[in-house]
Amino acid sequence: MKLTLGDIQKITVGALSVTEQEDGFHFIRCTEKQTAAWYKRSDFLGNGSTCSTGIRLDFHTTSKTVEFSASKGRKFDLYIDDLFRSRYTMNDYRDKGERAVIYLTDCLGNEKKEGDETRVTLYLPSHEAGIIDYIAIDDGATLNPHKFDMKMLFIGDSITQGWNSRYDSLAYAQKVAKFFNAESINQGIGGSFFNEDAFEHIDFDPDVTVVAYGTNDWGYRNTLDELRSHAAAHLKLIKDAFGTSGKKIFVISPIWRETGNQRKMGSFEECRAVVAECADSLGLIHIDGLSLVPPNPEFFADQTLHPNDLGFSLYAENLIKQMLKYL
Repeated sequence: MKLTLGDIQKITVGALSVTEQEDGFHFIRCTEKQTAAWYKRSDFLGNGSTCSTGIRLDFHTTSKTVEFSASKGRKFDLYIDDLFRSRYTMNDYRDKGERAVIYLTDCLGNEKKEGDETRVTLYLPSHEAGIIDYIAIDDGATLNPHKFDMKMLFIGDSITQGWNSRYDSLAYAQKVAKFFNAESINQGIGGSFFNEDAFEHIDFDPDVTVVAYGTNDWGYRNTLDELRSHAAAHLKLIKDAFGTSGKKIFVISPIWRETGNQRKMGSFEECRAVVAECADSLGLIHIDGLSLVPPNPEFFADQTLHPNDLGFSLYAENLIKQMLKYL
């Protein structure tokens, strides 16, 4: 049974909208206003806003198989019953003109009893736009969206987007959302910074919002006062939109990075202090990024800035501990 646009919309998590175009299903996580604001800064940032970061199909089915293909996008991470099973490199299938066939068995290859449902979670690529042009389950099989306990919104730069994670589903935002069984949207964009022009009150009502900017501001802004102005303005917009009674907003000051090159605004420590100051002044929950990932290049894919999968695992583990104090 080939899934329709309506089916896809029902089981998609992490997208503001899903449309069907000539080359397949397109998944959108940023508004037109947000994308235009980032393109105004650079094509690199604008392109980053069009990636399918954090978007996944998440459903329960009695089907024995799932068959799919993608007209665009390389890495698709698959979880079966909440456990990582495989990464599908779709370039290999496109080169052969084939579709991927997923057998919904347990880890030993055993089929489930007739009528039992399997949870299937398929993550789209985080660093480009994943476009699925075909997906099907067995005729007559059930198709039920996964039910979540809460909603989370992640806003940030390349680290929130998950840059340099080998498996996109292992980046910190995805792992945190998975731990809390949260429906989540990830608006992390590589190279981004506090930019109130790119804010919009999206059609999503998160119980928890996580904001993580600053490491790019350190090089982008001319002075600490300039950073303070934009950080305060951007965080105020986020608070007004998503900080209503009972909602939580966490602001993560930048994590460890190699700081050998001084920047025009001042030291990295001063930059981090400004982010913490702005969060505190607005009554938001500040989490010290230095408490999340060890200051050791071995936990960073590039040895200087972006965590590897192990670093992201520690990031998520330590962030969850901090968040649980407030949730």
